[in-house]
Amino acid sequence: MFFAIKYASMSHTTFISFFIWCLALTVQAQSGYSLIPEPVHLEVNQGSFNLQEAYIKTNEQENKSIAFFRGKIREITGLDLSDHPSENRKLPIEFILSDDISTNPESYHLEITPKKITIESPSVSGQFWAVQTLRQLMLFNSNDKFEIPCVRITDEPKYSWRSNMLDVCRHFFPVDTIKRHLDMLSLYKINTFHWHLTEDQGWRIEIKKYPLLTQIGAWRKKPDGSLHGGFYTQEEIRDIVRYAADRNIEVIPEIELPGHCRAALAAYPHLGCTKEKMEVPDYYGVFQDVYCAGQEETYGFLENVLTEVINLFPGKYIHIGGDEVPKARWSECPACQRRIRTNGLSDEHGLQSYFISRIHRFLKSKGKVMIGWDEILEGGMDQDAIIEVWRGQEKASEALAKGNKIIQTLYFDSKPATLTMEKTWHYDPSEVHDHENILGAECPLWTEWVNSQNLDYMMYPRLQAFAEVLWSRGESYAAFRKRLQAHYEWMEANGILYGAEDKNLLQCGISFDPVRKNWNIQADFGMPDMEMRYFYEGRQEDQAAFKSRISLTKPGKIHLKPFRKGREAGSTLIYHIEEHLAIGIQPEYKNAPHAPYNKPGSYGLTDGIRGSMDFRDGNWLAWQGEDLDVMLDFGKETTFSSISLRCMQQTQSWILLPSEVGYLFSTDGKDWQALAVVGHNKEDRNYDHIFHDFEYTSSGLPVKARYIRVVAKNYGLLPEWHLGNGGKAWIFADEVIIK
Repeated sequence: MFFAIKYASMSHTTFISFFIWCLALTVQAQSGYSLIPEPVHLEVNQGSFNLQEAYIKTNEQENKSIAFFRGKIREITGLDLSDHPSENRKLPIEFILSDDISTNPESYHLEITPKKITIESPSVSGQFWAVQTLRQLMLFNSNDKFEIPCVRITDEPKYSWRSNMLDVCRHFFPVDTIKRHLDMLSLYKINTFHWHLTEDQGWRIEIKKYPLLTQIGAWRKKPDGSLHGGFYTQEEIRDIVRYAADRNIEVIPEIELPGHCRAALAAYPHLGCTKEKMEVPDYYGVFQDVYCAGQEETYGFLENVLTEVINLFPGKYIHIGGDEVPKARWSECPACQRRIRTNGLSDEHGLQSYFISRIHRFLKSKGKVMIGWDEILEGGMDQDAIIEVWRGQEKASEALAKGNKIIQTLYFDSKPATLTMEKTWHYDPSEVHDHENILGAECPLWTEWVNSQNLDYMMYPRLQAFAEVLWSRGESYAAFRKRLQAHYEWMEANGILYGAEDKNLLQCGISFDPVRKNWNIQADFGMPDMEMRYFYEGRQEDQAAFKSRISLTKPGKIHLKPFRKGREAGSTLIYHIEEHLAIGIQPEYKNAPHAPYNKPGSYGLTDGIRGSMDFRDGNWLAWQGEDLDVMLDFGKETTFSSISLRCMQQTQSWILLPSEVGYLFSTDGKDWQALAVVGHNKEDRNYDHIFHDFEYTSSGLPVKARYIRVVAKNYGLLPEWHLGNGGKAWIFADEVIIK
């Protein structure tokens, strides 16, 4: 039916051309050539071209495409291709710049016959993608490194914006890792690298005028006292930008403002509203401290920073972030309130628009196009700013309606079991809006839980699927998977620890067995070639390995690290099991813990297992809007001298410390005597991650009792200054410790 309808609207000649095109696609599907992205049009011909008899022919000066091709031929075959024919080298590889092919500058025509290779494109950029296709034919489709199969390819991308973003702030990645990543992006025709260089957790770019940004802002202290961090010198940045350009990739820096700037404020506290000294945080979330929008010094600082950034990045675009900007500090800052009044702004949202607009005008005066996350639409934004959409298609509609160009996003920090390779391949940036102002899409990888050890797992093979979506959307997902198999072999041979198509790298948990009084650690791996190595803290020499499950009979701090093919494949996990009298005593709750934070089950407060800084780790129990009220029955009179309840505070996540914790004891479980009420002196506006032990220690004789009751008073409703004002606060507790 489809063909009949097409035929009715075509001339005879056009139909013949269309038939030949369909036939070519059929040949392509049957050819088994493992090209990713799949070319738009491919014809398979007989024979092959012998590189040993080849030379390079061009009427143009040596450009990046020719230089890259020459280098890769040398790398793959050891051949140095001459620019002139000779007795033994008479077969030309011709590079032609021509406008006859297409108006798309990235289009190309590649024809390989036994006598000649022709690479033709309107631009050097298109020639480069032809070279990458030629390279894939050699890497994945030839049994002889000197022989290239004969094909005829006409190809061009559907979207001009094909991007990946890497967050190097939550975790720092060295230069060699960045370059290897650029190599992979280029191989799959991703033409833009969005480099997220500043964040709350780290400032990663050297700014000569402000040395403290990297002396202080590039480093953060981890819970064990060690430092994590690093930064790129200006020399290293220029080198990376050149390296990317040589691979047909434009690097776009992101300098976050006016929020996500705790690292900068740690270096220069006077740029914030409170002027208070602070540290670079080692935890994640949205922080209240932002650049002060009321003082001129802030804008001078940012313009000086951006001037140095502009000098390092010759491309057209600068990304300024603009997302997740809390307004609490501005609402209390005299300078910010004065700015609102003086400029006739409506409120703090109007102040954010004013802030972004000033930066936009500055970048425009320097000949740069500004990109920002979709929050920069708030309060209005000029049409020449590009909007990166991350909060859903409603924001895409808003931006398009206002006349802005947009970049869609598909977040790669979603775990592979959630955002599978198949879902990635079926992603369509224009599914909801088919609009000429949709430039393309980006796959951002935020790295709160990603480092150099598991980067490959989170990136590949989803990147290959994403690249195909933006270039051509191949014949079918099944065909894509078939073509991908050769790429798996190549990645494995080149030490790239790619991930599973639909499984997470690691699912690890610890549980308590009250019958056997032991602890079981279960590890479920995404790949069959993985193992877990573990040891008790201070006993690394006793390190052992297991494949799926291990049972432990003694408390302590257990360090675990996943390995794959003998290499570390993820971050170290630490489970802390603390010995105390209440382990294995089944609690009785007046108010049951609330889902989904009830995973530890009925022994969650008495299993000896401490929770981590991640409140979703499965080892915390939680109550929203209610008190924690729990009774422990020891079965007989028991003597103890101390009792404590450990709680967490993460204010931005609605988790606040109880206002107080009361301890009571009883001989019959009915009549209770107050033992102590323990408070705390922690600020509710403290957005640091806080653990607090509400501890009572007997100053006299030990206490004897059969029953212990713990009552933690909930904070109540969140106050006006909180982003969730009026909402119910959570209590998070991990263990009742009795000794």
